[in-house]
Amino acid sequence: MSYLRIPLAMLAAVTCFVFVKPASANVIGSLDVANCAGGGVSFSELSISWLPTGSQAGTGCIDTGAGTNLTYSGGTLGTGVVGDIMNLTAGGGSVDQFMTFQGTTLDFVLTGLGPGSANTNCAGLTIGQSCSASAGSPFVLTNLGAITLVSFTANGTIDDGGVTGLWSGGFTTQALATTAAIQSTLLAGGTVSSTYSGQFDVTSSPSVPEPSTISMLVAGAGLLLFGLKPRRA
Repeated sequence: MSYLRIPLAMLAAVTCFVFVKPASANVIGSLDVANCAGGGVSFSELSISWLPTGSQAGTGCIDTGAGTNLTYSGGTLGTGVVGDIMNLTAGGGSVDQFMTFQGTTLDFVLTGLGPGSANTNCAGLTIGQSCSASAGSPFVLTNLGAITLVSFTANGTIDDGGVTGLWSGGFTTQALATTAAIQSTLLAGGTVSSTYSGQFDVTSSPSVPEPSTISMLVAGAGLLLFGLKPRRA
């Protein structure tokens, strides 16, 4: 065997490992949000409006809470950062810039809401049981006696200007009414309003090597094969 080809094989292996790296830093962590001071959420069967009004048209103001610790390519999103959250209407589909935060490049894209509960008999609930006002509604109404816990899950993708991740979690609010009363209000076309909070997990998407990395892998593999090829006697 040629002794020259052994170092060549080692060089190929080093090339493969050195140049295999993700395109950029992952977006990962946790996000807690709540309405800005004096605000809340107002929802009907067909829409969700966040209060107070945000800095952009069609948005409400949100604030990050104590449980927020989200790292991304531009740094870390922590507590007390004000942002905007988009108002929603039924049938709106995917919503770009659903949540954004001042001083960051983070863009939370909404791709899904719900599902709600399959049970629509809100008048027949015992304490702790849940329903939705109508079939297909994303809002889950949980009977807490004179108070109703209203919750709905949400999920989507997050982009920091370079890397796309995934986020999921839910919003919750408490209404001073029974589940049956809230169902009647929503089915009659009315709205329910209260303060709210939201908790979400952000995870990274599988990393994809950059084109230059793939080229180096191919080149390294070629050197490796050449270096390990036995020399004919």
